[in-house]
Amino acid sequence: MSLELYIGICATLFGLVMGSGVTALAWRMPRGESWVHGRSRCPGCGHVLGVFDLFPVLSWALSGGRCRHCKTQVSFRYPFTELLCGTWALLVYQRDGLTYSYPLVALWGFMLVTLLFIDLDFQLLPDKLTLPGTLVAIGAALLGPGWWHALTGMLVGAGLLWLVAEVYFRVRRIEGMGGGDVKLAAMFGALLGPGAALLTIFLAAFAGSIWGGILMARKRGDGLTALPFGTLLCPAAMVAYLWGDHWIAMYTRLLRP
Repeated sequence: MSLELYIGICATLFGLVMGSGVTALAWRMPRGESWVHGRSRCPGCGHVLGVFDLFPVLSWALSGGRCRHCKTQVSFRYPFTELLCGTWALLVYQRDGLTYSYPLVALWGFMLVTLLFIDLDFQLLPDKLTLPGTLVAIGAALLGPGWWHALTGMLVGAGLLWLVAEVYFRVRRIEGMGGGDVKLAAMFGALLGPGAALLTIFLAAFAGSIWGGILMARKRGDGLTALPFGTLLCPAAMVAYLWGDHWIAMYTRLLRP
């Protein structure tokens, strides 16, 4: 086995394990439960989960997607989150290698996955995640592209969303975007820089228009239906980190005369 393959496997396992923690954090934080103390429990019967219940993905698959004790159906979201985090950890390693910034970038992505699901369920982007996440992003940027990259990315990302929210409120007199989205934009802008921050917002807005169009086509919403924009921004930021520079370079070449 080559060293690169070995490290890739270790990175994936690291992500899978962290994904298990992400599911616990996304469940506990918005409900006001401690994510530091207390064992994980089955949401159906409350049974404390043992070692054999906590193997990422494998435990869910071997139990048929049900609690071993009460047979309550366990959501596919749990293994999906673990697989998402495992894939993220591997792709970041393939993009950057085993650099000093790797743990911070990986953690930044895990926090975005947590925010994705919290916003989906509660329309909430907790400061307890976005503010530390911004510090993590700044730290990763300082180990890589530098402080100017982080500063301009935060200004462009957060500034643009703040401006959109302010204009929307003044025109329609209703809040179209919360302060949590602006803080989230600072979190992803610090690591992505101005160009990829703009790409993130574009990708999220494009996905939101498709989501809204589907809701209207199924008569489950209209043009004023609120969507959890953070749920769209988080994966868009992760995609922009992995492939955004390449896409921006391609677009720039197309614009050249």
